[in-house]
Amino acid sequence: MQKNFIFDLYGTLIDIWTDETRPILWKKTAELFSSVGAKYSGPILRREYFRICAEEDALLRAKTGREWPEIELRTVFERLLAEAPGKPIGLSGKALDDWIDAAANAFRILSRKRFRVYPGTFETLSLLKKSGARLFMLSNAQAVFTRTELALSGLGGLFEEIFLSSDCGMRKPAPEFMQMLLESCGLDPAETVMIGNDVMTDIRIADLCGVDSVLLNTDHLSPDEIERRKSAAGIERPERINIIASGRISELPELCGIHSKL
Repeated sequence: MQKNFIFDLYGTLIDIWTDETRPILWKKTAELFSSVGAKYSGPILRREYFRICAEEDALLRAKTGREWPEIELRTVFERLLAEAPGKPIGLSGKALDDWIDAAANAFRILSRKRFRVYPGTFETLSLLKKSGARLFMLSNAQAVFTRTELALSGLGGLFEEIFLSSDCGMRKPAPEFMQMLLESCGLDPAETVMIGNDVMTDIRIADLCGVDSVLLNTDHLSPDEIERRKSAAGIERPERINIIASGRISELPELCGIHSKL
């Protein structure tokens, strides 16, 4: 029985659907920028947002040499404000930080079309903790709005440590990302399991770090598609992967030898 459980967040514990293609998202976000003098139209803001994201990614990749860098979205919003047409008001210090946080969270809310905790998540995590397991999170996520969503969902307080890619400058499947968690928290890979819904990121990083994994099939992939993705990911230890085909997290404790009678 594993002692340490590392969870992915989105698609594993939280069922979320965001859409950054909707014109209304960019129109409303442009209005938010315009309220502080940064005169954008929706289409121009969209173009500049993706341009700056690409530039920041290239800069971080060159600086760190990482194959899977993760930029911080706050930097993108700060540059959008600084490089905007018009004359943005002079925000600085805490006022600037607060505005960026508010703008980024508004952008996220406008992009969200679905947001809910998967059924059985709280009960399952509580059962694991009752059994003596230690719970951690390793997520490809932007801290500026993920911290808010963790509080909104009520999940944040269930984890001993939370590692988000934007805080660490790298994302799954970079093995260094998981190694950072393992070493910082003093976890033995042989006593640890990674639970996630994505073969290319969650399962692959576990494979690269010699950690067992559980694929929570919340995307309802066929067995053939799962095998195809495992092959594409270059999984070297397929025998260390367990699959919950139904996608129901409530099946996790029994799979790991933990029973509800606890």
